[in-house]
Amino acid sequence: MNSFLLIDKPAGWSSFDVIRQLRRILGIKKIGHAGTLDPFATGLLICATGQYTRLLKYAEAQSKTYTASLLLGKKSSTGDPEGEIIASSEISYNSQDLSTLPEKILALKSLRVPEYSAVKINGKRAYKLAREGKILEMPIRPVTIHDFRISQSQDSAVLDYTVKVSKGTYIRALSEYIAEALGCVGMTIALRREAIGDIGVDSAVNFDDLETKWRSGICPAKKILKLDSILLNNEQTTKIIHGRGISVGDNFAESIELAMYDEQDRLLGIGCVETGMIRPKQVFDPGESL
Repeated sequence: MNSFLLIDKPAGWSSFDVIRQLRRILGIKKIGHAGTLDPFATGLLICATGQYTRLLKYAEAQSKTYTASLLLGKKSSTGDPEGEIIASSEISYNSQDLSTLPEKILALKSLRVPEYSAVKINGKRAYKLAREGKILEMPIRPVTIHDFRISQSQDSAVLDYTVKVSKGTYIRALSEYIAEALGCVGMTIALRREAIGDIGVDSAVNFDDLETKWRSGICPAKKILKLDSILLNNEQTTKIIHGRGISVGDNFAESIELAMYDEQDRLLGIGCVETGMIRPKQVFDPGESL
């Protein structure tokens, strides 16, 4: 079975815990997800089954939208509630600091990857090295902040914000940067992924309903694949299924990737345009897709 499933992950479950549940419910071993959510975080998790696991990179490449709560004045070893408090500071920001904050955040071009992350350092996961007490020099990654909005909660020590970021942006690192910009330390105490690209968590199936209502979380491939597409007739479909190229003349730019669909609007695969031909890169059995 090839499918994309949208799931609203609850707090207390790791992303892989969700995969384990899906494997049990669906009886399928080949399941993956796009964009890991930490156990304390909630929100949209895009999962794929069967051959569609090969397409998760297209979901991972899209922007992510989060709502987060930042606790100011305390810093944990992990940047979230799961770690030990390792530093504290006074909180003394003012309304002027808040008004200039969005401009600073939108101008960000890079952030250091947290020590407690799945990034590999010399072939080993960083969080494993951190738990062993190793001193790590974490890489700095380019980031793009597409949108940033703050909302001050009643407690001045907690700052709530909504942010839309590029692939690979760690919100825990962003929260620490925000705290530093306000002259103190801080940590993320709540995090929810609201959207991946233009797919919102409101389209996802609630995790508690997964056992009986998993089909309500099925998402069409076209919503996941933000690629130019082409609809193939029966003759063209036969050629593609057998790994042969088809002519498209000069209708598409050279080297562009295309999502190919049959006359029933079922995904056939991903192709690449080369000298006026679409060459199939990945081909799927449309009869196996949901």
